[in-house]
Amino acid sequence: MRTIILVACLWLATSPLWGQIAFHSRRAGTYQIYTMNADGSNQTQITFSEDRAGYPIWSPNGRQIVFTRFVGGKRDGNEEVFVMDADGSNQRNLSNHPGYDSFPDWSPDGEQIVFVSGRNRNIHKGIGSNLFVMSPDGENIKQLTKLKWTMAPRWSPDGRRIAFETDDFEMERQVYVVNAADGRKPWRVSSPKANTAMILGGWSPDGKQILYREAIESRTDKSRPVIATLDLARRDVIRWQRVPVPQGTFSTSDFSADGKSILFSSDQHNDGEDNDDIYRFVLADRQLIQLTHSPGRDAGPHEWNPRLSVSPQELASKRWGEIKSNSHNQRGIGDISIPPIP
Repeated sequence: MRTIILVACLWLATSPLWGQIAFHSRRAGTYQIYTMNADGSNQTQITFSEDRAGYPIWSPNGRQIVFTRFVGGKRDGNEEVFVMDADGSNQRNLSNHPGYDSFPDWSPDGEQIVFVSGRNRNIHKGIGSNLFVMSPDGENIKQLTKLKWTMAPRWSPDGRRIAFETDDFEMERQVYVVNAADGRKPWRVSSPKANTAMILGGWSPDGKQILYREAIESRTDKSRPVIATLDLARRDVIRWQRVPVPQGTFSTSDFSADGKSILFSSDQHNDGEDNDDIYRFVLADRQLIQLTHSPGRDAGPHEWNPRLSVSPQELASKRWGEIKSNSHNQRGIGDISIPPIP
């Protein structure tokens, strides 16, 4: 009986129904950050600044959100990296620099934040925005890369790698992975296509796959989501597989917290009104679930789900599925491979 009760409690604690999604929306006139339940209910605005706010990312323990905020007005303003409590309170400017700072992401242990910055820009050497890391209090800032241009870094679940976008290697915008410790040993994850920008979505929870989109002519109405399955030991890609989402625009995407679906922003009517909503596409049965429906554009979804803590700080975490047997076979539908349940 105790075992049954324990299993039931663990399922309730880790069920997707209890997940939270942070996103940005223009429904209030200017982009602000909102949260909602995993099923799209209880949509709540948590930032109310005159400045634009966007690209929210949950901390590993779900207590904070790091995000980008445009400080100082549209004409003379500057993008900065901010952090706030999960309810929108206690907002603090972490980057606080006249150079461009944006697209932050937490390390899995919660000890660092990676972000893109235009500080240390060297026009003569052709060096522009690069990857930097800092402590969650904004201290100990360190530059990782020295490239002409970088964008949208995402930390791998094991903390050893960072994926990002760049066009520095004599081809159009592509997704690369580097060592998180020193920014070295870059290797390409995306598969190049003519006149097509590759735009990073995120890592699967097991760290074996990366979601990105192929954007022909950089257009959302000509975008196709792709999942790259990785051989991390060899720093190579095993295969690329397109995700068969229904026709429509496709932008700002990420894996769900459990890796069983993808979240993305889309105008499924493709009417050119820029009224994107947020959808969940379930990989197992190809079910499309609309989570938001507003007159303003909703984008940048990122999901956090309560998980079993394995550290006193509740920074590292485990899913109930990770306690179960490792013997599940690889599953898939059509040409889409779904990671086995760990």
